[in-house]
Amino acid sequence: MRMPTGMPPATASNGTTNDMALVSLLAGGVTWAVGWCGGWLIAWFLPGANLCTGLIGLITTVIGIYTGHQGLNQTRPGSPEAGSRWMAITGLALNYASLALLVLGLCALSILFLIFGATIFTSADWSQLLSATPTP
Repeated sequence: MRMPTGMPPATASNGTTNDMALVSLLAGGVTWAVGWCGGWLIAWFLPGANLCTGLIGLITTVIGIYTGHQGLNQTRPGSPEAGSRWMAITGLALNYASLALLVLGLCALSILFLIFGATIFTSADWSQLLSATPTP
């Protein structure tokens, strides 16, 4: 029996990686690690840091979607970088899932505000809060 030695055979893509697809994949990972999971974990220790992690997540989502579409166009079948097409697809899936979660969260907050916001704002006596001189 003959034992294999040396390097494994080269892949069909000749080992080249598309930079846009790689950036999209990394941005999707940063979006979920820092923007979503990191934001929830950091909120326990530093409540003000939620805004920072949320902004990082939003920025990397936009970057990931843009670079994912660019990478998808550059890694069409037959191109030298076709082997890295999975990176663009995975990056797009992560970033669009993050964007969908953000939109669903904003819709849920809007509905909660419509339901409970009227109760909160009508229960306070706003005439005293808005007048120039408080009445005793």
